[in-house]
Amino acid sequence: MTPAGRQRILLAELDDRLALALFARLYEQNRTYDVLLARTADVTHALLASERFQVVVIHAHPSKPGDIAQLETELRRVGDTRIVALIDSAVDASTAPLSAAGADSVCQAVAPAAELADEIVRVSHARALLEGRLDQVGTAELIQMLCMCRRSLMIRIASSQERAAVWLHEGEIHHAVSDTLAGQSAMSRIMRVDHGRFWAIGGAAPPMRSIQQDWQHVMLEAAREHDEATERASQRQKEPPRSGTAPHQSQVRALGKSYRELTELGLQSIKGGDFTKAREYWDAARALGAEAPEVAPVTVIKATPPAGHKRGERAGRR
Repeated sequence: MTPAGRQRILLAELDDRLALALFARLYEQNRTYDVLLARTADVTHALLASERFQVVVIHAHPSKPGDIAQLETELRRVGDTRIVALIDSAVDASTAPLSAAGADSVCQAVAPAAELADEIVRVSHARALLEGRLDQVGTAELIQMLCMCRRSLMIRIASSQERAAVWLHEGEIHHAVSDTLAGQSAMSRIMRVDHGRFWAIGGAAPPMRSIQQDWQHVMLEAAREHDEATERASQRQKEPPRSGTAPHQSQVRALGKSYRELTELGLQSIKGGDFTKAREYWDAARALGAEAPEVAPVTVIKATPPAGHKRGERAGRR
């Protein structure tokens, strides 16, 4: 049995040399850890079935995110365990599937053992600060609330069809992953999730920054793309357009606002939590943008004939 207050870390199916280096480093750095080694998958599953761990460190491959997803599902059933995935390649945008599947941290296996041990310790302190169901708290409302509170954490989302993660830093959206997508395209997909569960995990630093815009722009862009996707799907099904999905040109003109003004009003509505109004302003701005640009008036300069020159006279005629 593990003494009260001690944390347990499982080094699962790692190279012997790396496993022993991490074992020694963790013991040297903090003697409050119990570190167990599992050399085979059978031993790993046996330990996970009988023991509870704060962190599981396992070798992974970006092309096989299903392995991490299965491990995350297994761990979620019995407790709150973090996953550190070690890969042989560089940590870049190609690792998005592992993060989306459930890895709390993705590290390069060839990194110095001291750095890996520090990362394992950091991940071991991560805790779920908030969790719930997305059919009770919408994805957009959840992210907006945490942004307005200027929180720094990771939001993990899991449903029957979607696995995703969003990293916030001081209230700004720095990184998002969903399946193989990352950045704004991932956020646009995440905002459509309306069922499943979420976990807000503290102490999770963004692995990279794939989003540069402020959170209001990110969410408004996601809402716009969602509306456009819905409209395209409706057109493919040859359904009659829903009334009110796009404002009539006369209604747009009645607002008496420019494209820039409508966009700013949409952002203000996002800040105020009124996403319906934000979409209305954005639809109006989009309708204005779709109008044919006005042709600038052309100034015609007529050449004044020289004195004594009459219309129809040939050049050179006296």
